[in-house]
Amino acid sequence: MEDNMIKTQFCINKEAKDLAIYKEWNELMKQPGAMVGAVNQHLCRKYGVYATSTIWSIRKRVEKRLKKQEN
Repeated sequence: MEDNMIKTQFCINKEAKDLAIYKEWNELMKQPGAMVGAVNQHLCRKYGVYATSTIWSIRKRVEKRLKKQEN
């Protein structure tokens, strides 16, 4: 049912931003000595997110969406 869903421009932009955060978080965490807290703070500043816990929520939401797309 979700395949037929029409998305607004806001939803499309939000999904693109979430995916960018997800990909950048994964890339930054691959670097030796990367610390979760520092990476989260960097992403918060870069993308205008106010809480580091939001980064965690975004990552989980994107992981769920990517898993759903695989199936």
